Amino acid sequence: MELNRPKEAIAAFQRVLFFGDEGFQQKVFPNIAKCYFLLEDFSTASRYYDLAYFAATTDSVKTDFTFKKIESLVREKSFPFAKVELYNLPEELSPVLSNKKSFYSGVIHYALGEYEESKASFLNIVPEDAKQKAIIESFSKLTKVEKINPKKARIMSMIIPGLGQFYAGDVRNGINSLVLNGSFAYLTLQTMFNYSIWDAAISILPWYQRYHMGGYNRAEEAAHEKIRRKKAEIFQEIIITVASAQQPMEMTRSNQSSTLNKYARENSN
Repeated sequence: MELNRPKEAIAAFQRVLFFGDEGFQQKVFPNIAKCYFLLEDFSTASRYYDLAYFAATTDSVKTDFTFKKIESLVREKSFPFAKVELYNLPEELSPVLSNKKSFYSGVIHYALGEYEESKASFLNIVPEDAKQKAIIESFSKLTKVEKINPKKARIMSMIIPGLGQFYAGDVRNGINSLVLNGSFAYLTLQTMFNYSIWDAAISILPWYQRYHMGGYNRAEEAAHEKIRRKKAEIFQEIIITVASAQQPMEMTRSNQSSTLNKYARENSN
């Protein structure tokens, strides 16, 4: 059955499951999983790949479905569950499948912040010394990224509005915060001197407090965003290096490659 219309295909496969016997499960479960994968319902796809795994009768087919479930979980960003599935793979694998396992292991550990494990997995599939050096250099950049402290950005903007944004690299909003808060501070002082502290507290201070609080909250968010962006950039570097070293391998030509590149673009770790 063609899967170019996955919704209709799912309904048809469900009818086959309902009216057919258990012998149909080996063929139907993988096709339903593939349909949900095409619909980008990766959670349901992973569940059906799990059913396909238990319906399979050979180890090689079970391994194939485990890899497909891992891919679905990675696309869903369910990295802890994907990590568990890695342990369900057999120890003895062909060179191609062993590389694929290491590839996913590197991605999953990176997403979980387990960088040493991730580095070891990627180095395992890059035979060239030059490429290994490039991967090591990419991972070394994470040391600098991890020094970015969102709480520090927040406190800096509490003390001097805009300073936390400058620290996080958000110059535009830093200038905006500095100007706005400086203007309200000036108006508050002018109102205090020309009228009274009470008038300043009622008319200007609430606005100053609002923009000041918003400023240091945005500074913290900007620092978090900078961390996510830098980690995504480093991840892309790593994937490009691995892909360039593994061009002949099936794993970098198949949709596993697009999965990892898509994650690299969307990375929110």
